[in-house]
Amino acid sequence: MVDWQLRLRAVLETQFAIILGALIVLALLGGWMTYTAFATPESTTEQQVTAWEVTGNFSHSATVETENSLYEQGSTLTDRPAYFLRLSPELDGTFHTSYDVRVSGDLSQTVSLSLIMRNVEQSGQGDEQTVYWQRTEQLTSETVDTVDPGERVSVPFSRNMSAVEAERERIRTELGGSPGDTEVRIRATVRSQGTVNGETVNETDTFTLPVTFDGGSYSVRESTPTVESYETTRSVAATRNAGPIRSVGGPLLLLVSLGLIGTITLSDRGQLSEAERALLAYEDDRETFDEWISTIKLPDEAFDLPQAEADSLGELVDFAIDTDNSVIKDPNEQVYYVRHDGYLYVYRPTTDATSANRKAIDSDRSETAAADPSETSGE
Repeated sequence: MVDWQLRLRAVLETQFAIILGALIVLALLGGWMTYTAFATPESTTEQQVTAWEVTGNFSHSATVETENSLYEQGSTLTDRPAYFLRLSPELDGTFHTSYDVRVSGDLSQTVSLSLIMRNVEQSGQGDEQTVYWQRTEQLTSETVDTVDPGERVSVPFSRNMSAVEAERERIRTELGGSPGDTEVRIRATVRSQGTVNGETVNETDTFTLPVTFDGGSYSVRESTPTVESYETTRSVAATRNAGPIRSVGGPLLLLVSLGLIGTITLSDRGQLSEAERALLAYEDDRETFDEWISTIKLPDEAFDLPQAEADSLGELVDFAIDTDNSVIKDPNEQVYYVRHDGYLYVYRPTTDATSANRKAIDSDRSETAAADPSETSGE
């Protein structure tokens, strides 16, 4: 078989300009990918979403005002599940609020506390309610101009629950009863204004403290929810790193392309010799016309026929096809024959690129065979 270097030289001889142009394009592409990956990293704008929260909760207490056998008069009961109206009618409480952010924050907060009395009835499923009447009483309001993240704002309040219970009964008597349940709540409304995570915010949150009456006592339950969550979105500049296709593939493509350009430019790209061209043509014909060739040892008498030389294996095969004959290959050497009409048609390929004298040797052999037929038959 023909070695790969000879075939590569043949390809370079005929396609050198195209191959060189393709390698130059690949080198330029690799250079561009490398440049964009390292010299000019891609800048982009990303949307950064950060969360922040407002938290609110109540604390409460009541002072024992009436002398009794259970509690010392003047003592303070703190965060009890229930207080007695006769002993501790005045409910003292404090609403606490703060906010948390992940980046930065600068807010002003206004906290308004109100007493809400209303008559409601559950309507249908879920949280739907019918409000028959409602009465709102402002307790207190306070504004803090600058509140840092995590800083606690506390606003105290106080209300006589005996008076609230009396007011509730008075309204019920005036109305002649109410179809729903009368609720009492302490409501805290927190308005937060300013910047959070670099974005302007203006949010209002509501927290409630339910108060229920049962005979001679009142109970205070913690409000829900105690946390309100928000998200802020802002545009930030970011640098997008190049992926492996550009950061690794770009330099690799550039180096390989430049290496191949140097190799083919400095390589021997001289014209193929006639012997080399004949060898390549022979190899191609041998592969193409293999089905037309039979390996048979011709008898010595066949070489007594006059011989005609074919220039290529392809021409010899074409002749065999035209004359309805087979191409015979000598099993001991690379020689091909077609016998037709008293002639022996022969093709002897050049077996390597350095055997330029092969035809001369074969010519001497033919002349010797003509002079001494016994020598020809000996081969």
